[in-house]
Amino acid sequence: MEVFTSVRRALAITGVIAALGLAAATAAEAGCGCQKPPPPRAAVRPFVGHVDQMITLFDDRLAPGQRYDVRFVSTVDGSSDSSRGKALPKRDFADGQVRTQLRVSVGDVSFGPCTIIVSSNGTELYRLGDDQFTVTAPPIALHDFSENLVRDNYRAGVGADGTVYIPVDVNEVSQATTFVGMADGFPLHFEAQSVAMYNEQGFLMQLLDPTVPGLFQIDGGVGTASDMLSYWRHEFVTYKAEHRKVDARRTDSDPDWHADGSYHVDHNHIVVAISGTLADGSRPAPGSTPPFKLVVSSVAGQ
Repeated sequence: MEVFTSVRRALAITGVIAALGLAAATAAEAGCGCQKPPPPRAAVRPFVGHVDQMITLFDDRLAPGQRYDVRFVSTVDGSSDSSRGKALPKRDFADGQVRTQLRVSVGDVSFGPCTIIVSSNGTELYRLGDDQFTVTAPPIALHDFSENLVRDNYRAGVGADGTVYIPVDVNEVSQATTFVGMADGFPLHFEAQSVAMYNEQGFLMQLLDPTVPGLFQIDGGVGTASDMLSYWRHEFVTYKAEHRKVDARRTDSDPDWHADGSYHVDHNHIVVAISGTLADGSRPAPGSTPPFKLVVSSVAGQ
């Protein structure tokens, strides 16, 4: 099958990237750990999430200690679901200032753009347009060993601007690893500047920087296959050991903040955002992608 021919080609590419990755280690690690630039102030953070993921809402109309109902309404098919949460004062990642924040779980609605409506005692307080939040699929768990992972009939959420969001969970990945991903049945084409990676806190985690040798490679798709992204992720053994052994890096009282007052950046829950085009030059339609075969290959320890 065409997809497995592509996977074999991907594995050959990983050998090249892994070799180059040794030279990339110093440059790539410089921007990692918990030294990421803070996310900008926002009405909701992150701007994309999956069902039951915790998100944070910010607004001056929220009163500390007050409970609110938050309704998620898909603007694709009108499906809706609600969550409830209590607004509390907490430091904001953006600048460390204390602001009232409302944390709630994402409702069970269809993939794609979603309106968020905040209410108090049955009265609407305010709402956010569907350009500010997108619902997508649950994260795919990756592991600390080499593997070929195939997900048949996979679907991902597509935002109002046509960006496709694919979440991954790399909690178990500690070694340096090369990942290769592609979609069979969804011929999405993209360039380096079309790809960004964010975490569930709203931090921008990675851009595909062409000046870092060995960091990534993009191969053109064939037939119904998408372009293929190969990406090298440096080791996280050092990062994890630091957070376990260094007093200043403890997160005992608040998982978002270290004992020394600096913020803690989650490297385990990542969403890959791809702003690509289809074969006819159009952007994917907001909502859900068509079902396709998602293939992720990994080479650990490289």
